[in-house]
Amino acid sequence: MPALAADTFATPAKYAAALADFLASDPRAQPYVGYRAPSLEHAAEHLRGFQALIFDEGWSRLGWPESAGGLGGDPRFRAAMFQTLWDLDFQIPEPFTTLEILVPVLLVFAPHLADELLPGLLRGDDTWAQAFSEPDAGSDLASLRTRLEPDGDGFRLYGQKVWSTFGHLSRRSVLLARSGGPGHKGLTMVLVDLDQDGADVRPIRAQDGENHFSEIFLDGAYVPRERVIGELGQGWAVAMYMLQWERGAWGWLQQGRFHKRLEQMLAWAPTDERHSASIGHAYTLAAALRLHTRDTVERLAREESLGPEVSIDKLLLIDAETATWNTVREHLGGRLETDPDFHWLFSEYMFSRAAPIYGGSLEIQRTLVAQRVLGMPRD
Repeated sequence: MPALAADTFATPAKYAAALADFLASDPRAQPYVGYRAPSLEHAAEHLRGFQALIFDEGWSRLGWPESAGGLGGDPRFRAAMFQTLWDLDFQIPEPFTTLEILVPVLLVFAPHLADELLPGLLRGDDTWAQAFSEPDAGSDLASLRTRLEPDGDGFRLYGQKVWSTFGHLSRRSVLLARSGGPGHKGLTMVLVDLDQDGADVRPIRAQDGENHFSEIFLDGAYVPRERVIGELGQGWAVAMYMLQWERGAWGWLQQGRFHKRLEQMLAWAPTDERHSASIGHAYTLAAALRLHTRDTVERLAREESLGPEVSIDKLLLIDAETATWNTVREHLGGRLETDPDFHWLFSEYMFSRAAPIYGGSLEIQRTLVAQRVLGMPRD
């Protein structure tokens, strides 16, 4: 293990420069440069090697606490790592996006789980999903019906989850279930093993032919008491804390993708005046997302507790993602749909169509900003 630590680099920028030098010079990193996955399953298998490489060399451990297997430092180091990977055309392994959403929650509400399980997640030896939405409870999580029932020293889960990203590739899932009465006060968050009797994970084939999402059917899946995240009945508060990472930190990670794809698009096809306005529009929205989410990461690094204003991050993400992929499709013309070399890019385009829905719908985010940020009346 190299002698890296939080104080090895004076700033995240110096860390990013050193990481870039390592990735450019170490031959073990070269199979991952410009990698284009033929499928999500192939990507998960191939990129596990990349996760192990940058973990074993210490690079992905910066920005996580030492108690949980990290090397210290704040979230700005993780943000710098993501930006460096995008800049150098490395595909970011999907588990890193889940890490950015779930692990900060564990550090606050279940540090014993973070200390035990974070190293395996960072290295790629373990994979997790997030299971909140249900067939009758999407944006309205307070109406979810999956039950968490006491059983000896633990609990049993009964119900169904849907739209769990990469659920069929995950060993465990952070899950929100009902442990008490109706409404948000009766919810509890837990970590459940998916490779057990009573848990059935079924992939959902999307229009691009990929298995982005899964359904999870629960019929008595067991949850030990120590896998409760927070306290019984505290699930809503834990979920609200999670949102600042799901919308802010996720937005920063994605803006790097948008900038890289626009840059590549200009290299793949010549430009003309017909596309200049849409290209400029997409770059402007991606830059707005970058600037705003950079500020969010800075606030998270200062351990500020962000409130409903993180819905602005999600709204900017929706605009930037939609504009970026509309521009890519317009600029490349029919090549996006017909060129076999662009199958991976077409898959990204198709996934972008869900931007106004995933992680909180466009309409819900606008309502939150109007009422809880701007103070506008409900009527």
